[in-house]
Amino acid sequence: MAPVKAAVKEFAGELGFDWFAYLSVCGPEIDTFSTYPRAWQGHYINKKYASIDPVVQEARRSERCFAWSERDLARALSPDQVRFLGEAGDHGIASGISVPVSAGFGRTVLFTLASSNRCDNCLVKCPFLAASIAAHVDVYARRWMLEPMPAVTVKLSPRESLCLSWMAKGKRMSEIAQIVGTKVRTVEYHLQNARRKLDATNVTHAVALAVRQQLI
Repeated sequence: MAPVKAAVKEFAGELGFDWFAYLSVCGPEIDTFSTYPRAWQGHYINKKYASIDPVVQEARRSERCFAWSERDLARALSPDQVRFLGEAGDHGIASGISVPVSAGFGRTVLFTLASSNRCDNCLVKCPFLAASIAAHVDVYARRWMLEPMPAVTVKLSPRESLCLSWMAKGKRMSEIAQIVGTKVRTVEYHLQNARRKLDATNVTHAVALAVRQQLI
C-alpha cells in the first residue's frame, strides 16, 4: 500500500494540497487511511468522529464532488460538529475537496484532498476527473485489503480473537456481548486491545488485518 499512498500524496501535493484521505463507508462500518497528521488520525478514531463528521455526512447525501471549509460547513451544524471543525482546524485542516463515489452494495467511497489553506476547487470544476481519481484509489485500496500478508508475530488473546471473529461475521458489540456473556464495554476493551496489537486504524481495519494474517 505504501507505493499507492506515496503516489496519491505526490498527486495531492502537485495540486496544492497537504493531505489526502480515503474512506469506504458501508452503513456504520468505515475503512479509512490517510496522510493527515497522526495526532489527528488517532483523535478522530478514538472519538469516533466518523459518526458526526459533516464531510462524511455530506458525502452520504451527495452524488458529486464538493469543496468544503469550516466557513462552508458551519451552517446548521450541531454543537458537536462545530467542536469537531474547531478541533480539525487546531490540527491545521482548513479546507478540502471531497469526491463521493457509489461503489455498489450500499458502499460509498469518499476521497478527500485537504489543505491548511483555502483550497482551489479545480476538481469540483472537473467532476469526471475527480470521480476517476477516487475510483482508481478505491481499486488499489481494495486490492491491498485482499492481498495475502507475510507471516507476522502478533499474538491475540482468546477473547480478542473471539470478539474479532464475531465482528468479522457482522455482529455488533452489543450482540457479541450477549453471545459471549459479558458487558459491551468488555467487548470494546478486547477489540481495542486487538486493534493496538495489529496497529490498525480502527476496529474494522483490525478485523481485515486479522483475516488477512489468518489470526481468526
